[in-house]
Amino acid sequence: MYHQREKYNLISITTLGLSILFGIIAIFKHYYLFVLFSILLIAVSIISDALLLNMSFHKFEGLKQLVRGVMLVLLIIYLFGFIYI
Repeated sequence: MYHQREKYNLISITTLGLSILFGIIAIFKHYYLFVLFSILLIAVSIISDALLLNMSFHKFEGLKQLVRGVMLVLLIIYLFGFIYI
């Protein structure tokens, strides 16, 4: 049980760190694709946090975080489709 929580926590922290890295690269190099990838990593972090909350006794907060993360992913895919089509 605790091993699964550690996995979700590690995924959340790792994706936030990668998001910061890609965000800094995107700012200095002006790569729009890195900005989208950075936001996608933030969405993955939110979703893993939602799964972590769902494992504990915060089911409603976990569901809200999951909806936020999924909406972010859908909006990123929608935005990415309009930019490169």
